[in-house]
Amino acid sequence: MGRFENVIGYDAVKEQLNMALDAMLDAEKYKKLGVTVPKGILLDGAPGVGKTLLANEFVVESGRKSFIIRKNRADGDFVDVIRETFKEAASSAPSIILLDDMDKFANEDSLHCNAEEYVTIQSCIDDVRDKDVFVIATTNDLTNIPDSLIRSRRFDWVFQLNVPEAEDSEKIFYYYLKDKRVEKDVDTMELARFARGYSCASLEKVVNDAGLHAGFEGRELISQTDLIQSCLRTFYGLRSNEKTIPETIQRRVAIHEAGHVVVSEILSPGSVDFSSINCQESQKAGGLTSYMPNEEEAYLFEGLEKRIMISLGGKASVEVVTGEIDTGANSDLYNAFNQVRKLIDHHASYDFNSWCHGDETAQTVYENLDRATGLEVSRYYKKVKKLLIRNRDFLDAVIEELYEKKTISYKDLERLSTLRKSA
Repeated sequence: MGRFENVIGYDAVKEQLNMALDAMLDAEKYKKLGVTVPKGILLDGAPGVGKTLLANEFVVESGRKSFIIRKNRADGDFVDVIRETFKEAASSAPSIILLDDMDKFANEDSLHCNAEEYVTIQSCIDDVRDKDVFVIATTNDLTNIPDSLIRSRRFDWVFQLNVPEAEDSEKIFYYYLKDKRVEKDVDTMELARFARGYSCASLEKVVNDAGLHAGFEGRELISQTDLIQSCLRTFYGLRSNEKTIPETIQRRVAIHEAGHVVVSEILSPGSVDFSSINCQESQKAGGLTSYMPNEEEAYLFEGLEKRIMISLGGKASVEVVTGEIDTGANSDLYNAFNQVRKLIDHHASYDFNSWCHGDETAQTVYENLDRATGLEVSRYYKKVKKLLIRNRDFLDAVIEELYEKKTISYKDLERLSTLRKSA
């Protein structure tokens, strides 16, 4: 088994870690080149992305005597633990120290990050600089660490570990499902698109909770439905409580969400991950549509325009289908107005009459900005309504599918795509 095979994804980071291990295990090769090998590495990222797993693998692969420091003592005692651990590591060199969750070593924020614990670590790293002591650390929030601690020759390499992409999420689901009893039609790619943007630890919880649900219902196999419902509960706070919601409200929510789906699929085919009208825990009725914008145009003018129109799709759909005003679109309107304001002000996309430039900006400019924003949102709203009317068959089909199933994915939309027309 090769190095880091227990860690899915992060190929670029693993390549760098392999380079550090090679330098550690064959130092003479690099000394002949006249280069300095790294003495410290820091892995930063949100909780649950696999930082500690990756760090532990690195420690094992180093083959060195290892020491782990985690915050498990009162402040004063903990500082002594840090000093003693570095002292013991120096006397046991070659050695390696893991500082796990280093940003939790002190109760400081980004404005007061020179806590005694960090000053002590900095001093200890300097004291062992001439010793063969390697330091690897993990943090959940790098902003709480003083810049002086994470500079070169203390932590030479700092890597950011983000939540897994869809391709890696699929591999992670496969890994956690391989020793479970599951039905044959379980689709890990579909699950990955329900779990976009969430950590590998969360994916593990989804699989386990799905198994608990299947067992509670007396079934011997975990189904795709179990896993999808577990994703909805874990990530989005959704639950299937349609029996307590009047059918008229459920259909209204389906009409609203279908508007988002149709506009997104017409402007960016294949962008919708899923849509659900299962109700949020904090609301009597609600829904959610998840889509991934085209990365190449996400920050271009065309991409921003699409996001505005998608935001307005729910409200427009209710008006087109029912002829009534949608009173549940406040957050969508906020998003649309905010994006249009950015186009007009931040990017000066139309003219320079509404560009705000700090304290010197005249009141008339702010008035122009408000007026122009309202006019542009109205213009986009009319475009969205025309788009939905032109694709009414597609809209109606999505509404019925969503109302009947409560949750649909991109796979359902692929089946309905023959009804889709161009923008």
